[in-house]
Amino acid sequence: MSDFKYTHGLSIMRAQPFHIGHQKLVDQMLKECERVTVALGSIQEQGTARNPLNYTTRKKMIQNIYRDKPEYDRLKIIGLFDINNPAEWGEFVLDFMKESFPDLPVPDVYYAGSEYDAHWFKDCFKHIELVDRTDPSFPFVTGTMVRDMIKFGDKRWKNFIDPVNHHLIEEYFSKKKGII
Repeated sequence: MSDFKYTHGLSIMRAQPFHIGHQKLVDQMLKECERVTVALGSIQEQGTARNPLNYTTRKKMIQNIYRDKPEYDRLKIIGLFDINNPAEWGEFVLDFMKESFPDLPVPDVYYAGSEYDAHWFKDCFKHIELVDRTDPSFPFVTGTMVRDMIKFGDKRWKNFIDPVNHHLIEEYFSKKKGII
């Protein structure tokens, strides 16, 4: 009998950048799931306003937070290319997981930060867990908000990114026209 609510949790996020809202979601997954997979989406894009960070930097941000925690061995971080077929997105993701990681159990729960993020998977998962972005006891945060703060030199972005990753953000964006 497992101490966990679920066998294998999956979440897909762009994490542009990985902020405290993403961290809250991953923390909940690690609390409730025996295995956790975080798929970083849009890995085919980088250097754009919406997707400035490359896959490696985003993965490193997650690793920096969890690497020294006992739960780290239950966490898998993968990259995922987007497809331009929203109707097939959920099945595409599950097929990708089965083919690419046959040693992992099929995810039995999907974690999302909003109803919108979850709707792609409503027909693919019996269980969907929403991590409420509007929880009044937790700061509201979006990737767009953090990217805009960085873009305009608003140092409050540091309130929304784990301090272990401040240097990554500063290094990455300082290469882009001295922003930060």
